[in-house]
Amino acid sequence: MTKQFLFAGLIAALLLLNGCGDENEVLPNPIPSVVETKVRYDELWSITVGDGVQDEFLKLHPAESYGKIFIADVSGKLMAIDPEKGSKVWQTTIEQRISAGVTVANRIAVVGTREGQVMAFDVESGEQLWTSQLSSEVIASPAVGDGYVVANTVDGKIVALDASSGEQKWFYDRTLPALTLRGTSSPVIALGAAISGFANGKVGVFLLENGQLAWERQITTPSGRSDLERLVDVDGQPVVFGSTLYATSFNGNIMALELRSGEPLWSRELSSYQDIEVDNQTLLVTQDNGYVTSMNRNNGVLLWTQKALFLRQTTSPTAFGDHIVVGDMGGYLHMLDKASGQLIGQLNINSSINYTDCYDSAEACRFHNHEEYGVATKPFIVDDKLVVLTRNGHMIAYKQRKDAK
Repeated sequence: MTKQFLFAGLIAALLLLNGCGDENEVLPNPIPSVVETKVRYDELWSITVGDGVQDEFLKLHPAESYGKIFIADVSGKLMAIDPEKGSKVWQTTIEQRISAGVTVANRIAVVGTREGQVMAFDVESGEQLWTSQLSSEVIASPAVGDGYVVANTVDGKIVALDASSGEQKWFYDRTLPALTLRGTSSPVIALGAAISGFANGKVGVFLLENGQLAWERQITTPSGRSDLERLVDVDGQPVVFGSTLYATSFNGNIMALELRSGEPLWSRELSSYQDIEVDNQTLLVTQDNGYVTSMNRNNGVLLWTQKALFLRQTTSPTAFGDHIVVGDMGGYLHMLDKASGQLIGQLNINSSINYTDCYDSAEACRFHNHEEYGVATKPFIVDDKLVVLTRNGHMIAYKQRKDAK
């Protein structure tokens, strides 16, 4: 059967338009205004880190470990960046288009490629250690831990590799629906298990040592007449917090499960293909339409929803100090109050980009004239810094200003 894929960034609009006339065009909200600015950032450094993800729907998440930030781009560059200075420590270039990563643990940095390869590199030198060929494209960051590398492929397989050699240890094959989102769930390794979501709306837990399925749970059951209405992909990375597993699905639910048994603890209707952020007693999640929602992680009670970023391709939320930050397709960071969700700050990151600061050649700057410099992925925290990556390959580090007035 021929599989069809849809890009997640278009799905919310397609569903809103489904059954409507052409006159009901759905447009993203304009950049929202902030009534009272309570949070401001100061730029610490910025650096060009290759070509970024360009206009492709890829989750090339940076990773921070071993005193470095690791970042890959679609053209095949893998870099290690000094988080204090914003300078390049090393760079490796491969003859493949990188489509997943970076994940760092066990002193290796791991990426996936369009050609279905998983590659491991030494974190100190950038030397390529091994390559393992899988059955199809890898577009979700592999998991690394307990001596294993676990990856999902777009043809529905979850594969476990030996972290030291890349040798395949086991795989599990999952039949895909006829229509799925253009994305897969990044696996998680926890408590001797590999955990992953699938395009059929299920989450599975596999014993890491042999791949045996311990349990699986339907997060959302497909419903509706059309293939579009029946999309229930679990594309966000499941989150393990203590003994609880949290997972979201597109066009469906967010659910809390008991990790060892798979028994549901609570469920709430919410559609998302983004990763969940756990912040103390709350869950933060960006819905497929760009809304940002906070809920009690113990019972799923809704605390607030910020709707101002409707269809602005809002990133997953990041809890940063006393507030929450998300990025959007226009290159803006939006700061939200943790208690109310109110917008309390805003920053146009394009003003931070030094367009003449290309680290090695004019080729690295060829996207500088593009009018869009959207935020590529969830902002992440390194010590007391917030680090942001743009779609065209700029990385900027900020620090919260102590006096926001």
